[in-house]
Amino acid sequence: MTSETVLSIHGLVKQFGRVKAVDSLQLEIASGQIFGILGPNGSGKTTTLGMVLGLIRPDRGSFEWFGKPLSPDVLKQIGSILETPLFYPYLSATDNLKIIADIKQTKYNELPELLKMVGLFERRKDAFKTYSLGMKQRLAIAAAMLGDPEVLILDEPTNGLDPQGIAEIRELILQIGRRGKTIIMASHLLDEVQKICTDVAVLQKGVCLYSGSVSAIMSDGVSLEISAEDTKQLLSVIEACEWIALLGQKGDVIKVNLDKNNSPADLNIYLVQQGVRINHLSASKKSLETHFLEILKQQA
Repeated sequence: MTSETVLSIHGLVKQFGRVKAVDSLQLEIASGQIFGILGPNGSGKTTTLGMVLGLIRPDRGSFEWFGKPLSPDVLKQIGSILETPLFYPYLSATDNLKIIADIKQTKYNELPELLKMVGLFERRKDAFKTYSLGMKQRLAIAAAMLGDPEVLILDEPTNGLDPQGIAEIRELILQIGRRGKTIIMASHLLDEVQKICTDVAVLQKGVCLYSGSVSAIMSDGVSLEISAEDTKQLLSVIEACEWIALLGQKGDVIKVNLDKNNSPADLNIYLVQQGVRINHLSASKKSLETHFLEILKQQA
């Protein structure tokens, strides 16, 4: 473990009856990362966050925050939102935050800046019950940031929000990340993870299938659409090449992936050498969704 490691997880296991929610999980999260824990519902994301926050007792394994076991002092460096935000409906945003500041034993002087950061300063005197779902979520993030923690943990922060609300939360998370905070975000929304996170771990049935930077996983391979004068000849030539993976066909258009050692130019040269006359070739980077589905398919 390096001095920059914020969270180290060593072989965490949690079982509920016959269901193994988390299975020998190994993870390292470094300072300044926006780390996405990505997986379908039931993959162990929330259980993992609950364990590292001391809310759920692991059956086996261990973890350290900042190189230390979990303690009240360590928890002061972590802000979190795991469940639906709970505030007093008839109190204002300011008064709700004052109550939480009292619980956290922090001063009130940071409240105006936090309310400005989450875009609620103009509505700070309005009752919580008048807020939209997106505003409630932003107030919850302000509450989690009380005390200026080093780490912010968010469990499905955009769940249930409309597109505008999702965009607002996304920008807020990125803004907090630019302040140098480490953010750990559980989500099943691949598009949001791709837009927000610097690093990702993919979980399925409690098992970590992949852990690494989003940029690395996104640079792994190129997806292309090809068509030719002779579709049967094109298919035959593609199937005979080891570094081309056939993904599917729609009409005369064939979709393929190239391995990371070959480019669209290499494909074009290869097809010409094989006597294939192409009339369409377009390339695009694979989306995180494509990678995610490929990772799950490999483990099926």
